Amino acid sequence: MLGTKHATPPVVGRDDYERTLAQQVEVEKELTRFGDRVSARRRRLPMTPIEDYRFVGVDGPVRLDDLFGDRSQLVLQSFMFHPDWDDGCPSCTWAADNMPRDLDRLLAPRSVAFAMVSRARIEKLQAWRQRRGWDHLVWVSSAETTFNTDWGWTVDEQDQPGYSYMLRTDDGIFLTYRTQRRGTEAHLPVAAIWDRTVYGRQQDYEDSPQGWPQDPTYG
Repeated sequence: MLGTKHATPPVVGRDDYERTLAQQVEVEKELTRFGDRVSARRRRLPMTPIEDYRFVGVDGPVRLDDLFGDRSQLVLQSFMFHPDWDDGCPSCTWAADNMPRDLDRLLAPRSVAFAMVSRARIEKLQAWRQRRGWDHLVWVSSAETTFNTDWGWTVDEQDQPGYSYMLRTDDGIFLTYRTQRRGTEAHLPVAAIWDRTVYGRQQDYEDSPQGWPQDPTYG
């Protein structure tokens, strides 16, 4: 029988376990309610116009408007892929790997579309897309546009990962929300699963007991 080689939590009887678990559940309910308040605040943010950029897709020019398809909302992942790279950013790649293969069908009932955009040429994006098996994801190149620098996704030639949330109305396209860094974790279901295991994500930024397995963050 295989077991862990790492430190483990203390062992208690069933009654003590249920009592401490109930206390944890109460704290998590507070977090859920706080998250609801944060989401309510997000839904009340103003929006700002965004240009209908002319990207390049597998089959040629693709307008930002085209990425919506027949939907009114768009989530656009800014995927780090420097023009000189042959492989995509590891963390962005892992984020895309987290997307379900039936993502488009799942988003459709709320009129939401999803796409990715990167600075590298479409040929490089397509090669990496094929290697990763992402035939279910739309990916376009912003190489011929100022999209990245206009909206802070490239600063001093350094790309930044994150997501833009947009709304299309009769008056044009508008940016309603943008998130970067750990704000992107809402798109990572695997990370949420790890968070609920006893050892968490096993990264050294986490506050874990002594003896828990930990590797360098994002290493």
